[in-house]
Amino acid sequence: MKIVIVSGFLGSGKTTSVIRIGKYLQNKGLSVSVLVNDIGDVGVDGHVISENGLESKEIPRGCICCTLKYALEGNIALVQAQYDPDILLIEPTGVAFPLRIKEQIEKMDFGPEVSMGPIIGVIDGSKFEDLMQHSGDSITKQIENADIVLLNKKDLLSTPKLSEFETTIQEINSDAELHSLSLKWDDGSFMGFADSLFRNLMDNDQGMSDGITRSEKSLHADSCTPETDEFNHFNVSSYADSYSISSSSELGHLTHMALELMGSIKKSVMMLNPRFLGHLKMFLHTGSVAFKVSITSYQDRPEIEYLSIGANEDGKMTVFAAVTDIARNDIADIIESAVSSRSDQFGIVA
Repeated sequence: MKIVIVSGFLGSGKTTSVIRIGKYLQNKGLSVSVLVNDIGDVGVDGHVISENGLESKEIPRGCICCTLKYALEGNIALVQAQYDPDILLIEPTGVAFPLRIKEQIEKMDFGPEVSMGPIIGVIDGSKFEDLMQHSGDSITKQIENADIVLLNKKDLLSTPKLSEFETTIQEINSDAELHSLSLKWDDGSFMGFADSLFRNLMDNDQGMSDGITRSEKSLHADSCTPETDEFNHFNVSSYADSYSISSSSELGHLTHMALELMGSIKKSVMMLNPRFLGHLKMFLHTGSVAFKVSITSYQDRPEIEYLSIGANEDGKMTVFAAVTDIARNDIADIIESAVSSRSDQFGIVA
């Protein structure tokens, strides 16, 4: 089993990249499992990954680069025992430093059949300037940690901006393999990256050597704050909750209500931080309908992704927010107020 870490700040496109990478590797004949780490008490992305045909497990309630390292070890062992995949993709929370995760894994005793593949760092090109202005040192550290950097959402950048950001990334980490692409558009750039990754994973001689060298150079340089729920290097707080629902509304009406709910949450967040960065997400499914709604910054409109789901599933709605420069209690109040005022519309079960 080879482990690949897919890192990046909140809303950069990690989950989309994990799904696309996983499906690509499956088509190449490899078995793939996914571990997803959310800083909220309840995860969202594990549902989405599972509905896209990948075996996944969630590790919520913290950051696996420090506070949840024992949960990480236990879940890797569980995946190995249950699925024994060729590839394990780990999607850490957006405030994690991936070298810390790699350090922890390298200290664990899984036997010679487990090895490390590359660290993939996903950067949101459309928010690169905002991210560097707000958390430049931490974004720089995430880029430095990566063996492969994906500059995502290039379709939203002008040619001069794309060139400028590519130059900046290469100046930060000249050793990393850089791919500029749009994970949601099929212009061929993803396949160029995926083919390169596949060759990397199949090269048994390369194995862990490059990553170990970089890890030794940066050993213990990264840290988060295990004593609190705050991740002070990004100043991000989070809150999530799940609700049982009994709604029998048709898809169009549920979509309208979900978009209205997420728009209301975004508006309330912007009253406290007009230029917030992070991720607002919700996942909703009934017995026949499932979708995810996502907002990744003050600039964005809600995006919706429809999913298939098995019959006879209990209705459930999960709402998650992890944003910059707002206290956790305020985020909790915003979500609970927005949801409770619409409880009858969604058929929330008390």
